[in-house]
Amino acid sequence: MDAVVVDVGTKLLKSGFAVPDQPPSMAALIFSILRSSILTACFVTDTNYSKYIASIIEGAVQHISSRRFEIGGLDLTNLFAKELGESNPHVNLSISDVEKLKEHYACCSEDDAAYRRFQQGCPEEQHTLPDGQVIKIGRERYTVGEALFQPSILGLEAHGIVEQLVRCISTVSTENHRQLLENTVLCGGTASMAGFEDRFQKEAAVSSSAIRPSLVKAPEYMPDNLTSNSAWVGGAILAKVVFPQNQHLTKADYDENGPSIIHRKCF
Repeated sequence: MDAVVVDVGTKLLKSGFAVPDQPPSMAALIFSILRSSILTACFVTDTNYSKYIASIIEGAVQHISSRRFEIGGLDLTNLFAKELGESNPHVNLSISDVEKLKEHYACCSEDDAAYRRFQQGCPEEQHTLPDGQVIKIGRERYTVGEALFQPSILGLEAHGIVEQLVRCISTVSTENHRQLLENTVLCGGTASMAGFEDRFQKEAAVSSSAIRPSLVKAPEYMPDNLTSNSAWVGGAILAKVVFPQNQHLTKADYDENGPSIIHRKCF
């Protein structure tokens, strides 16, 4: 049996069925809910092109309050490439190189003041690329994370991610505000960036909300990379649930019938 699971970034199911870029990948959100075992929470998940903030109440996505945050993983990668290119003008960088460098070096500063200090002076590290070129990485690593809290860095007139979350929750019934704010779940690769959770909590402490958003930590028995693989873990849990109920598709089913079998059997 080859379980049908959505990858948040590529929007591809493991079986190969393509899913359009719809706001957000609802299957990915539901899978993330399953991995967290929380039915009422505010989920922040990302794709290559944007981030989505969605309120989930008793397992149901509150579409009216869902918000699209116009900063995705690809935007941050391009920003990092631009910053590295300016400080290393003689190094030829491919997007795949920058993506790997972002995953390894990108981080969030403690607060806005710390970010400004790093921009004035920051220790540099040298990194040797696979082709032998040597690149210096310093203050650029902090710019990537800061863009999530100061979208103006990317030329966007928008609130930072914490204020976006507070505004999202403010559109649902007031009786759910506290539970949603106190159960914030981060999903996706960007959320696993070094320092992101600490910065998120610090920004939350000075947010416009009377109730401070707080993050739900993953259970200790879950894998270390759970944040970036939430949809996959949730999909695996779902597969174990639906398999005994014959609500699944095998690879043979998909190969014989094509994508239409998913619509006939799953919707």
